[in-house]
Amino acid sequence: MVNLSRCIAQVGCILAICHQASAAPAPRRTVWEVVTVTSCPNNACATTAPCTSTLSPVTKTLTTTECSTSEPVTTTFESTSSSLTSTSTSSRYTAPPSGNPYRDRNFNTIHHIYNLTIFPNQVPIIAFGASAVPDGLFADHASGRISPVGNFTDFEDSIEYFFALPPLPISNKNSAAFTRFELAQFSSECPEIASSTVYLYAEVVNATSPDNGKLVSILKQTGFWRFNERGEVVNYDLALIEVDHFIEELTSTDYNDPAAQQELIHTTCNAQALRCNGKNAQYDSIEHCIESLSAKPFGSYTNVWSDSVVCRSIHIVLTITRPDAHCPHVGPSGGMKCVDYDYKTRQFDDEHLWGRTDLFRCIA
Repeated sequence: MVNLSRCIAQVGCILAICHQASAAPAPRRTVWEVVTVTSCPNNACATTAPCTSTLSPVTKTLTTTECSTSEPVTTTFESTSSSLTSTSTSSRYTAPPSGNPYRDRNFNTIHHIYNLTIFPNQVPIIAFGASAVPDGLFADHASGRISPVGNFTDFEDSIEYFFALPPLPISNKNSAAFTRFELAQFSSECPEIASSTVYLYAEVVNATSPDNGKLVSILKQTGFWRFNERGEVVNYDLALIEVDHFIEELTSTDYNDPAAQQELIHTTCNAQALRCNGKNAQYDSIEHCIESLSAKPFGSYTNVWSDSVVCRSIHIVLTITRPDAHCPHVGPSGGMKCVDYDYKTRQFDDEHLWGRTDLFRCIA
């Protein structure tokens, strides 16, 4: 595989990748020719085998770029086949107690959402956005909080967090991606509310490596969900646990090292030059970007929602799906996302986010 050590832009939950959808001609190397997606119609996931859906042949490709100060090397994901079954699904599917329809429904919805964060199941969503998200998972106006990343206030924001940010094998030094998950804890004592704890296992995905399949790290996410009468997620309040330690293990990088910080700045600035141009341009040049970000706090993965380099390295990833929305977040002002919010606003402003403070209680 191409040397991946340069492309270390990290992302909240967590994808470190520089994207290029259309750029000047550059050497290309197809590393994933067929994309398949596990899909469970009507949330009816089987306990013994993954449900599957088909993707019609398409012509659109997802192209990613290893970013450095030298000539970029691009990688193209092509979705070109149909009627194929993904082998990526949770390795431990623990069914909820039988005889409770809403509990089964809520469990299956959450299970289906996390299954679409597993590589390569998320690739069609990265490439095609909302049109590739199965019906019945998120309501049109879904909104929520993901600590320490930020608030997500609509359907597009929500699907970008869940499906565009999980790591791809080309995105980090270890060629790691989420290959399986475990819905370790689950409770739903009323139709509209559920709580869960999920373990996401990042393993090496590189058929040419002797480490292929080796466990790199595990990310833990816990929190609450709220559903509408159709079983779609309307709201969520979730937290990533010790995400900074997960990032260190995923990338084998110490971001307390000034050299690693500078490398991330250069990677982010090269990526924004490719993705944020024309009306979305944020800096006069790559050098202007580097100068601007070098003057800002580097930040931390325990507090992503800040005027920092770390925050911008996350939002540059999301420019592949919606550059109009996310390029301003990478810019000098932070675009109202990569700005400093105080602790109370980040964690307790439920009234502003949802209009109430008791959203995740079961009403007797």
